[in-house]
Amino acid sequence: MNLNAKKIYLNGIVQGVGFRPFVFNLAEELSINGWVNNSSQGVTIHAEGENLDLFYERLFREAPPLAKILIARSQEVPPENYRSFRITPSETLQEADVLISPDVATCQECLRDMADKNNRRFRYPFTNCTNCGPRYTIIRDVPYDRSRTTMSKFAMCRSCSLEYQNPRDRRFHAQPVACGECGPTLRLLDASGQSLPGIGAEQLAQGSILAVKGLGGFHLVCDARNEQAVDRLRERKERGAKPFALMARSIEKAREEVVVRKTEEELLLSTAAPIVILERKPGHAKALPETIAPGIHTLGLMLPYTPIHHLLFEGSYDFLVMTSANLSGRPLIYTDEEALAALQGIADYFLLHDRDIYHPCDDSVVQVIGEAAVFFRRARGYVPLPLLIPSSPFKRSLLGVGGDLKNAFCLAAGERAFVSQYLGDLEGYETMQRFHQELESFQRVVNIVPMSIAYDRHPNYHSARFAQEQVSPKASVQHHHAHLVSVLGEWERQEPTLGVICDGTGFGEDHCIWGFEVLYGNASGYERKGHLEYLPLPGGDMGIKHPLRIAYAYLKTLLSAAAWQETKPFWKTFSQSECQVLDRQIERGIQVVQTSSAGRLFDAVSGLLGICTKVTYEGQAAIELESAAAVFAKQFLNEKGLHKKEDFPIYPYEVRLESPEYILEVGPLFAAMVRDVLAGVARGEIAYRFHHTIARAIVDLALKFQAEGPLVLSGGVFQNKLLTEVVLRNFEQTKVKVLRSRALPPGDGGLAFGQVLIANEVL
Repeated sequence: MNLNAKKIYLNGIVQGVGFRPFVFNLAEELSINGWVNNSSQGVTIHAEGENLDLFYERLFREAPPLAKILIARSQEVPPENYRSFRITPSETLQEADVLISPDVATCQECLRDMADKNNRRFRYPFTNCTNCGPRYTIIRDVPYDRSRTTMSKFAMCRSCSLEYQNPRDRRFHAQPVACGECGPTLRLLDASGQSLPGIGAEQLAQGSILAVKGLGGFHLVCDARNEQAVDRLRERKERGAKPFALMARSIEKAREEVVVRKTEEELLLSTAAPIVILERKPGHAKALPETIAPGIHTLGLMLPYTPIHHLLFEGSYDFLVMTSANLSGRPLIYTDEEALAALQGIADYFLLHDRDIYHPCDDSVVQVIGEAAVFFRRARGYVPLPLLIPSSPFKRSLLGVGGDLKNAFCLAAGERAFVSQYLGDLEGYETMQRFHQELESFQRVVNIVPMSIAYDRHPNYHSARFAQEQVSPKASVQHHHAHLVSVLGEWERQEPTLGVICDGTGFGEDHCIWGFEVLYGNASGYERKGHLEYLPLPGGDMGIKHPLRIAYAYLKTLLSAAAWQETKPFWKTFSQSECQVLDRQIERGIQVVQTSSAGRLFDAVSGLLGICTKVTYEGQAAIELESAAAVFAKQFLNEKGLHKKEDFPIYPYEVRLESPEYILEVGPLFAAMVRDVLAGVARGEIAYRFHHTIARAIVDLALKFQAEGPLVLSGGVFQNKLLTEVVLRNFEQTKVKVLRSRALPPGDGGLAFGQVLIANEVL
């Protein structure tokens, strides 16, 4: 009999996802002989038999659920007359090129093991298999083998070893495989370091705060229905009004507190298990305290995604506050030593374990906006999945360092771009150190050493200073240009395209602060076609924390002298000297920055309406303004059906041509809002009308340049669900196709991807 033989090379997410046992079992079924192994290039298969075509086809059609084959090639080779099929040891080639899976929520089979009193993993807090468990957070290097993970210090017992070596077992080569006899262990400590029995469920039920070491870092945890515990955690963490994330016992329990629609349910139950921002249900007897998310109508909620979380819910509570354990302005805490030192006085108890975290990784945050999931934060469950760009590969290896807010960097080479997990704001020394740490280790995981660097043009960004200190060729990239191109890259579009970019801060070509921009361009360059009129921002970046001062400066600039006199009641919280200082700043331009920022526009309106007059977390004023508008819409408009119509009365504004740009003028808008405030119109109604007005203005500006074709919407302002959905509904009446971010945040978390695409063209 003449045997055929093929050598098959597969690349993608094919390690740590049960791919080799799948190949082994498929080969046995089809009477294929040969071998399969992991290598630094992915998975290699030598196959001999009569059903090679069917074997090759089924490799793709029936691959394990977590596997992603991105590159495949095969070649005819001479048969070597193997008599069976086997899995051979991994081979390490000189250059690694393999994708690592993100961390995966605990699967149902592992949960059944934990619930079975006769199973040796009954209640074991580190149960996992090839279909679930830690991946990215524990890997030190590739290929993905146990010896290159933080599990290397745990020698497998005989039972685990037999599972690990059995291709027919779902734990075959599951690198973190362990049990109570040989694997990681939990320990509960009080604040003095004394060991205690249990895992902290009893302490949580009594109102204590627990620091819990999870998959990618520590959480601070308390019973979410215990208002005193929530308030105590907020006070100890110096959290201001920033909302806490929640974990619910089950999706059924979640539905008691929030509205969960189909797409949101799919996200909550997905293997990534992100925090999903959901609309609160109106108050009822068991409602969660308002202080969990003060001033807003949504809750950020997730489901248990590790065995430890499932064990914690053996307590009497149904909801836990599960907030990232980091001190203000500092990165996520992920080591036992730092937690015990830094969280003293915040946590009453510490739930630790001895499986080290190598890549700290925060929870991902998403919200469904216009039927699509929009990232607010991309991290656990999604990183380090790449973005693929087969149509325009990178000409050299590149690093995009991102911005200073919500930082994530990007490494790109060939047809792939890897955006790191969310790292936080780079203002503090510790976060900058974390940036350096992750940049070094991420290069090993994705096997990219950058030859060139792209950075934001803002002269005061820490990320830009880091880039400028490097010896590599560099490209400075305008902030909003990067936002535009990031979305174009996700959609694999290379031709010049119109975009409306709305965010808080971006350094403009004219040294003003941009943020409400109409741009036309692609990775090769751009033209500014229009923008919001320039308005004074007192105190520059520091002034962002004082929305009422922004409102003062805007109204002082935009209103007539007579109209300004009528606004005196709005400034009663200001002292006379404070008003005099603001007046001098505005008149003389002292410590005043001119800005076209959409973010500051929303801040000013929030301050004017008295919704948020002092900011304690980034975006607070705009978030609370949106909430006031959304609550008004739900309470008053649903009854009349007006919330589905686009004929809701809007405020006046003007769009004038100041060649070659169109300028959006908001003087008439603010004058009308002032009249409504003075007339006693409900602030929720004013906020709702303002959102509709800005949505209409965005559409009007875009239609000045095109009546059909694609349009990019990007920037952090398009994380505003109300505004974005009104904009999308307005565009439904046109021939314009809207392009938005799909795999990255529209805010600064997606900036680095746009930077590397631009650098690829201009360097």
